[in-house]
Amino acid sequence: MDSWKTWLWRTLITTACLILVAAIFYAEENSRGLNAWTKCAGDLTARGESLAWADYIPAPVPDAQNFYKAPRMTEWFVRSTNVIPAYPPNLLPTFHPDTSSNVITEITASNYLAWSAAFEPGFDLMREAVKRPFARLDGDYARPFKRPIPNFISHRLVAQTLAHRAKCHLLLGAPDLALADLTLLHQVALTLVKSGRPNTIIAAMIHCAISGLYADAIACGIESHSWREADLATLQQQLAEIHLLPEVADAFRAERAGTCFMLDSIPPAELMHVINGSTRQVSDLGWWLMPSGWIQQNKTVIATLEGKVIESMDAASNVVSPFKAVAAGRASEAALRQVTPLNFIAAIAIPNYTKATAAMARNQTWVDQAQIACALERYRLANGKYPAALAALAPAFLAKIPPDIIGGNPMKYVCQDGENFQLYSIGWNEADDGGYTAHLSTGQEDRENGDWVWHYPTQ
Repeated sequence: MDSWKTWLWRTLITTACLILVAAIFYAEENSRGLNAWTKCAGDLTARGESLAWADYIPAPVPDAQNFYKAPRMTEWFVRSTNVIPAYPPNLLPTFHPDTSSNVITEITASNYLAWSAAFEPGFDLMREAVKRPFARLDGDYARPFKRPIPNFISHRLVAQTLAHRAKCHLLLGAPDLALADLTLLHQVALTLVKSGRPNTIIAAMIHCAISGLYADAIACGIESHSWREADLATLQQQLAEIHLLPEVADAFRAERAGTCFMLDSIPPAELMHVINGSTRQVSDLGWWLMPSGWIQQNKTVIATLEGKVIESMDAASNVVSPFKAVAAGRASEAALRQVTPLNFIAAIAIPNYTKATAAMARNQTWVDQAQIACALERYRLANGKYPAALAALAPAFLAKIPPDIIGGNPMKYVCQDGENFQLYSIGWNEADDGGYTAHLSTGQEDRENGDWVWHYPTQ
């Protein structure tokens, strides 16, 4: 009997000690995590940053003013709406092998325009829909990971088709039709940011990609001298409406706020389901036993690392610092190289922001150069030659000459004979390589080296 009592007493003491150790462990980890997050959130707030998810939710708008409430627009341009297509069949463009071709002849241009004529009723619906002043995707914004997102495939097919149609029209001597197609392309692209809050990285990056296609089609008309003065002035105005840097920076901030909100608001059972969709690093039991302080530590890592790449973009001056963006990427790699309980969610949640920032900078440069090139072409039409310096464009042909988004200095411009010019940005390496464009072994542009030259030869 005494031995039984002794065993019971020892068991009770051991259990009490374990409970005390566990309580101390949880209290310490929770306190450490809360302190880390409180300091991180305080520092960001002091710099004017908002971590409140509600600040990134687009406000409701009347259906009659909402692009996505126009006929077919939600069905076509919102991902996973599960809307059953009504008769007649889908009027969206489909894949065509010539859509991405860089070689266009009069025959292929005529054939492509004949093929794409079947989608005119769909384009007409879009032309009516884009007249609406807002574009808000309806959905469950209370859960950031379930918020609605644009349909990338539909946007890409529409943009590629309209851009190639414009090139075909230009080749066949119909700049008015080319301008109409590019105007629709531009207006559809703007629906991605019409809410003023492209609160997904997907929306912001789709807009970046489409802006590049749009500028490329404009370049084809400038090189062939196909645009008329009025066309160029219209295109300039449209190009001036594209502001990719603040859109991408805002999307990064929204992603950060949404992830932090999700970690705070979702119960462990649902959170483990969301995270375990990407990884099985933590068992279901581990989720239940995890100290809440570890969640706070992961939030701190996410907010800190994502903040570093956001700091590489200065929205006020529209300038990107590649050095800071690359440093932010390396900091993320170093911080997440060894996965621990304090960063395992961050390792899953943080995308490659450095590549996204570089893509944004490249496409905004392309857009800014297109705007300058339109003004240069207008100057040539009026004076019979290109100017010796960009300053000659202002104010008659361009009220404000866009600076280089890399560093903020003037774009590089060289014109010695009045007939040919070279326009370039110093590019991602932040070095003036004299207008040299670097290429990869595949023949594609090397966006990390060399200069970003306006419509350089692809050879």
